[in-house]
Amino acid sequence: MVGLAMVGVGLAVRQLKPETLRLPEPGGKSPRLRDVRDVKGAAHKARDALAGFIPDNLFGSLGRTLMIMGGAMIAVRALDELVDDDTADY
Repeated sequence: MVGLAMVGVGLAVRQLKPETLRLPEPGGKSPRLRDVRDVKGAAHKARDALAGFIPDNLFGSLGRTLMIMGGAMIAVRALDELVDDDTADY
C-alpha cells in the first residue's frame, strides 16, 4: 500500500513543477579558452557543465525518485510473498 502511495505521489509531484523550484538556464555563450584562466570564466564554465547533469526542475527529480522507490518497494513485497521466508533483511 505504501509503495503504491509513493508511486502516486511521485506522479503528482512530477506534474506540479512550480516555477519557484525552476533552475536557471545555462548561459547562452560559452567562454573562450583564454577566458577560463580567470576565476570568473572558470566558474561560468563549471556552472554550465554542472547544469547539464541536474534536472530543470527539482520536483521532476523528486517525483522520479519517489516513483522508483515505490516501485522497488512493491517489487520487494511481491517477491517476499513468493519466497515466504521469515528471514527477511529489511
